[in-house]
Amino acid sequence: MLRVLMLFAAIAMPLGTRAADAPGGITILEGEALIYRGAGRVRAAEGLALAPGDIVETAASTFMQLELADRSVAQLGPATRAFLMASSERSLYVLQGWAKVRLPTAEGKAVPLAVRTPLAELQSAPCTVVLHVLPAALTLFVEGGPVRVAERGAGAAPAPQSLSEGVLYQRKPGARGETVSAATSGLLQDMPRPFRDSLPLRAERWRDQAVAAKAAPDFGYADVEPWLKAEPALRRPLVQRWKAKAREPAFRAALVSNLAAHPEWDPILFPEKYLPKHASAPAGPRRADPGGSP
Repeated sequence: MLRVLMLFAAIAMPLGTRAADAPGGITILEGEALIYRGAGRVRAAEGLALAPGDIVETAASTFMQLELADRSVAQLGPATRAFLMASSERSLYVLQGWAKVRLPTAEGKAVPLAVRTPLAELQSAPCTVVLHVLPAALTLFVEGGPVRVAERGAGAAPAPQSLSEGVLYQRKPGARGETVSAATSGLLQDMPRPFRDSLPLRAERWRDQAVAAKAAPDFGYADVEPWLKAEPALRRPLVQRWKAKAREPAFRAALVSNLAAHPEWDPILFPEKYLPKHASAPAGPRRADPGGSP
């Protein structure tokens, strides 16, 4: 594991790199945060380039600003979990916590950022929104719009909803979203203070600097449990990424006891169940010939 983390530390790249595998990076960090990358994790730092598949988790009093290759800006507040999905599109999945996302007008061949949560997806268009994602609810404030929201999961509205600037929207599982009064929601009062300010863009500062990733302590099942129990599209890629963890006794025991929540781990935990079965049973002992021949 240490060798894997040292490899990540050795392949730092400047934040301004425009390679396909460099979606952007961290330009402001106040507090502590971790990046789950491959089979390990590293410590977040200003100027650290991000990679597709990175999972970002902030501490209880942290603020972080990400500037992405398409000029999108994502600010993450305290106790936030977000996933830079590795796919043909640029996608930021916010599993829980606070996020403020600014989506710019698309330029050239840049792939616009898609923003998803367990209960809704923002259809890419120039806008600025504040999201508060809880295990059983979503609150969204349209700071600059309009924005189109496609609901996800059971009870979702059949067609995307268009929300104008200044609208506050809420949704709970099994129900359709609705607009509510900003005064009664508490979102504007509770949101992280840096979200209230227009912070400068700082990607240029790190354009020619390569910030090396510093290894963080290894993680256990409880650290990644919310991801292991997330929706299937998130869980499945993590099986191959973290399958080596199944050899750790404590991690394996937790996987087995929670297998109903992530059944895709069954072939990793019990590979013998998936071995090819013979077409017919093996032949038994040969019976003696009644005529006495061998």
